[in-house]
Amino acid sequence: MTFPPAWAINKCTGADGKVVFQDLPCAGRGEKIEVRPASGYADEQNAQDAKAVVQKLQADNQMAEAIRTHEPLVGMTRAQLREAMGMPTKVNANNYGGVQDEQVIYERPNETWYVYTRAGVVTSIQHRPGPSTGARTRGPERRCPTQHEIKDAITSASSIALSVEEKEARWRVIREMQVCGRQ
Repeated sequence: MTFPPAWAINKCTGADGKVVFQDLPCAGRGEKIEVRPASGYADEQNAQDAKAVVQKLQADNQMAEAIRTHEPLVGMTRAQLREAMGMPTKVNANNYGGVQDEQVIYERPNETWYVYTRAGVVTSIQHRPGPSTGARTRGPERRCPTQHEIKDAITSASSIALSVEEKEARWRVIREMQVCGRQ
């Protein structure tokens, strides 16, 4: 077994009784101490723990920046997405195999965001710059929704992932959709 080179350090006691460590031999009383460098790297578990802390801090900073700039980020929870983006224009939800999937659409005057969630966590994002697709399809006069669009809205409003306030707001819109053209 080989060891790395050792360095000679001298532990010296001065005339006043104070202990001093130095690389030169002691003038008075003292002893020579052999010092070896660390025999390896930091403990693997400690290194992994430190790396995990750094990654968590970086993720927290990214999340805070996304919320501050009002943009979605993969990994956001439903609550963080709402904080960053506000109320969506539309939500298309399904529940296949017991997993809640949603396509959450945010139409803005100059862009549209399509945010996909699974089990309440953002899994992917599409960003379309330019006028929203809904703005392009709307004509100068108000168009009444089709039965299919009303049915989709009812499905979206029935999502178990929505808060009571969100459900109430969506049902108000659905009632307006249902009376459109009857007035």
